[in-house]
Amino acid sequence: MSRVSLSLALPLGAAVVSWALFMAGLYSDLFVRDLFDDGERVGQEPAVAVSTYLFFAAVAVFSIAALVGQRIAIRERVSIGPQSRPERSAHRFGTLALIVAMSIAAFLAITTFLEGFGRADEQQALATRLGNVYAPILLYTALVVTVLLLGFVFRKDTLPKSSDQPDADDSDHGAGVAGQWDLGASYAVPIVATAVALIAGLIVYDATGEALEVWVWVAIQAVIGAGIVAGTVFGERAVAQGPTSLSSRSRITRGARGLSFVLSIVFGAVVGIMGFGFGASAVDSLRISPYFYLDILAGPNTPVENVDVSLSAWDTEEGSTASIALEPGGEVLLSKPVEDSDYFYETRPLPGNLDAGEYTLVAEGTSADGRLLSQELDFEVTDSGAVLWDTDRSDREQWEQDNQVIVSADAKWWLEDFLPAFVLILLAVGSVFVTVTERNRSARGLSV
Repeated sequence: MSRVSLSLALPLGAAVVSWALFMAGLYSDLFVRDLFDDGERVGQEPAVAVSTYLFFAAVAVFSIAALVGQRIAIRERVSIGPQSRPERSAHRFGTLALIVAMSIAAFLAITTFLEGFGRADEQQALATRLGNVYAPILLYTALVVTVLLLGFVFRKDTLPKSSDQPDADDSDHGAGVAGQWDLGASYAVPIVATAVALIAGLIVYDATGEALEVWVWVAIQAVIGAGIVAGTVFGERAVAQGPTSLSSRSRITRGARGLSFVLSIVFGAVVGIMGFGFGASAVDSLRISPYFYLDILAGPNTPVENVDVSLSAWDTEEGSTASIALEPGGEVLLSKPVEDSDYFYETRPLPGNLDAGEYTLVAEGTSADGRLLSQELDFEVTDSGAVLWDTDRSDREQWEQDNQVIVSADAKWWLEDFLPAFVLILLAVGSVFVTVTERNRSARGLSV
């Protein structure tokens, strides 16, 4: 087998091995049992799924094989010359395989991060959390950074047709090594900063057990933005040291500049959208529009003993009492504290021994701003014991409109709701301004 064929066979053979590892991971998941407590999922058995690391092993095997194959193809291109099409094709295939491997690793890292948020309320020990979430994210991040640096930055070869051949008379090898490190940092720092920020967010989420506050998101985005700016600075330093740097094939060096620029634009757009979103949410929170709906959960002519009534609400005062009473007589069907101001839902059965006649359900509660909420629902019990009521009632939207109020912004609103959105906007425009400015100024830390 020729070395060109070997450079192709390695990633292709590794793809088969990776497929087998993925299948083994999926098979192992068949034996993972969910654990429940009072109907809620609280964990799994085994606590750390084997598939988590089988999936990582699959990506790692393919990545390493693609990296080795790329190195072999590049050496053949250098030794044979620029006119050889097989070596050039093998090199391009190896590079494409590396890009695919990094994309899969990044996707699985993000998936693990999102699953970490989705299962943070489960009863997991710290070691379990480390095994299920933190360690996989770190491993995938390390894999992406390693493949990126070894496959595209830290290479001593100079490809055919490259215009950045090292000058034989240039003895400034120290500057070359420095340029190589700057180039590597320009690629790696934004990735590492993103991973650190995401893990920090997960740690805060685990510690509090609640959704991240807006200021936490601001801190996460600030770390990511700082990584992008730092990557821009390192990229400009690498470019400034010129093509005689030991590191640099000019296309890869220019790629570092382009990557930093694209990341800054994407970051500015995403954080800007977050700023608009959080700002709109903050402004909308000044409008208290409680939802408070009383309903009968049955079809017309249902026997009274089979009828339930429900009360659903939001924007209600946490700790207040929501109740349903039956008139005439004042029998209390429901009386329960509101534990979550964002959502309340309870059902209760109607008394099964109601006499024929007309009745009224009266629901009462307290809005988030302290106002009394009340809603009534009339129904009739027929001589045959069936329940009738107006199933086409359309008072819901009118009731919400009548009970809507606009509250004044207080200091807490300015500090916890509106100011973070403003800071996100400043962070978005500031990061773009700094990165664009860095691209048009002399590189930092280098003597002219």
